[in-house]
Amino acid sequence: MIYLRKIDLPINEKYSAYPFHIFGGRGFFSINFEPITIFYGGNGSGKSTLLNIITEKVNEGEKGKNSGRNVIKRTSILNKSEYFKLYLADCEYSLNIPIPSNSKFICSEDIFRSILKVKGKNKQRGDMRIVDEKEYYSLKYTNYSGFGGLHEYEKLKNTVDAKNLSKTKYVNNRVEQNDREYSNGQTALKFFDEELQEGAVYLLDEPENSLSPKYQLELMKVILDLAKYFHCQFIIATHSPFILSLEGALIYDLDSDPIDSKKWYELENVKTYYNFFKEHTEDFEDTKSRERVKIQY
Repeated sequence: MIYLRKIDLPINEKYSAYPFHIFGGRGFFSINFEPITIFYGGNGSGKSTLLNIITEKVNEGEKGKNSGRNVIKRTSILNKSEYFKLYLADCEYSLNIPIPSNSKFICSEDIFRSILKVKGKNKQRGDMRIVDEKEYYSLKYTNYSGFGGLHEYEKLKNTVDAKNLSKTKYVNNRVEQNDREYSNGQTALKFFDEELQEGAVYLLDEPENSLSPKYQLELMKVILDLAKYFHCQFIIATHSPFILSLEGALIYDLDSDPIDSKKWYELENVKTYYNFFKEHTEDFEDTKSRERVKIQY
């Protein structure tokens, strides 16, 4: 699905301040979009800047049509200078169809924040469990003289529970169970499973952060399925070879001069991986041979 069709960047770059002269000097004035569009490049190449430009320009233009609400939601804060605002004023964009209001900008900060939130909740619950365990033992093995009035109702109830329930049952009735102890990568993938829904535009800034190669491959499948079958459009900033290899993705190489589109296997970063593993082919082949010998024995 293609909601956002095109964005045009300023041709007349009248200021020297950021973000002027980042792209125009390399002949990058017009960006066409596909269901999956990727900005590739090293640090400082302008990947994140482009995602911010697109998000802010579209929100600025669509607010009037959506009762003043942003159509692309973001939780990370962008401090826009006056020059950034002037840059946006000179940008133009065009849509195929209106952008759904459940669209999102997701950056690595959002993922890390989600990971820390789960850890923080679990620590808080752990502290509460310690308090309730102490209360359990103090009530279970002491004599309670009787009910002295409504002001003692809660204590009576807790005492009855402590004398009739196991410690685990008593504590679990009072404290939510911890979220399952996922690794950071598992928590990050769970975050994407919850955040990425059908029928939306998603701008993802380096979504591979915190994800092992295994989980990057899982995220690839999610993105591809949503783009193919669930009416989603993705605009991604990345240098992950796995995400760059997404089927049918339009890739802009921001390291090239002039900036141009390329196939994923033509990119310098991917070639570096390829050459490294090619140099170590014998190591992998020797491992296979040793495994075959083990099987024979």
